[in-house]
Amino acid sequence: MELSHHQADHSGSTTPSGQPGERIVKLLGQPHLADYLRFFASRVIDGETIPPKVLAAEWRKANDRYYALLTEQAGVAETIEDLPLPAALEGPAAELMAQDHYLQAYDSVRTEIRWVELAKLVVSQGSVGLDHSDVLRKKLGDDRTVIELFDFCLPRTHEPAPVSMVRLPGDHYLFTSQSTDLRFHETQRMTAAQAQSIASFGPVTTGLMLPIGYGANLLSGIGSDKRIVLQNGYHRAYSMLAHGITHAPMVIERVSCLDELNLVGSDDVTDDPAHYFRSPRPPLLIDFLDPELTRPVVVYPLETRIEIEVKVRTSTGPAPRRVA
Repeated sequence: MELSHHQADHSGSTTPSGQPGERIVKLLGQPHLADYLRFFASRVIDGETIPPKVLAAEWRKANDRYYALLTEQAGVAETIEDLPLPAALEGPAAELMAQDHYLQAYDSVRTEIRWVELAKLVVSQGSVGLDHSDVLRKKLGDDRTVIELFDFCLPRTHEPAPVSMVRLPGDHYLFTSQSTDLRFHETQRMTAAQAQSIASFGPVTTGLMLPIGYGANLLSGIGSDKRIVLQNGYHRAYSMLAHGITHAPMVIERVSCLDELNLVGSDDVTDDPAHYFRSPRPPLLIDFLDPELTRPVVVYPLETRIEIEVKVRTSTGPAPRRVA
């Protein structure tokens, strides 16, 4: 699941060996121990130098803490404050919900924009980037207005991260971005006007567009019964909470059955919905601020790649005969 989709600032993040990396904070105790060990072996810079028994011991300690929280904080996820927007945000919310990208991104289930308590959001993503969070916290500042907070969480205008394209042999095209939100959009047929605008050796009458871009980039969650699972905008949600902000505007997709959840949920959530919607005390956003449940590490930066291969076959022959 932003997980989610932000461009990281890797400046200043290096290991003792001088390799560039990205600082993140990793939740302990929640992923399976084997997955945690694989994470250190494959993603953490110099992670292979840490003895597995050391990693297993810290994972076990955090797992024991989560086990205790099952009793100490049972039901806490159901007490999240899910409130109407302040009056000053009703206009910006109506403007956002009328935009084409909102209507197309949230076209499957009922949605609302609500004023939501951040600390008690259920989380399925196991890490957030500290470098990017530092950038976002500077952007938040201390004297923001409520409308500035709205546009921080639910931007009405977009500044997409840059995308690089390289043509490879064999009519392969490789698109890359530091944003994990880079994605292939639905193939579309060109309109006549779009086709005619293409300069070529002869008239262009039609064609296919293979759009590549990003998602709606809105802070959003999935609401079911009294819980809200954070879906998109992990870095913004974490940055606000770490900055002392307790509530924020976010899009809530309301689901009432498993079929609806399968339409809108991330793979982590749909693979184990009971963990996030039925566990007495699931992992919460506030856990990222608990030193007993987290570990800061430096990881290799991620890059998202989309490869497109173009194959064109042209043939000329008798047209099919019509049967009378």
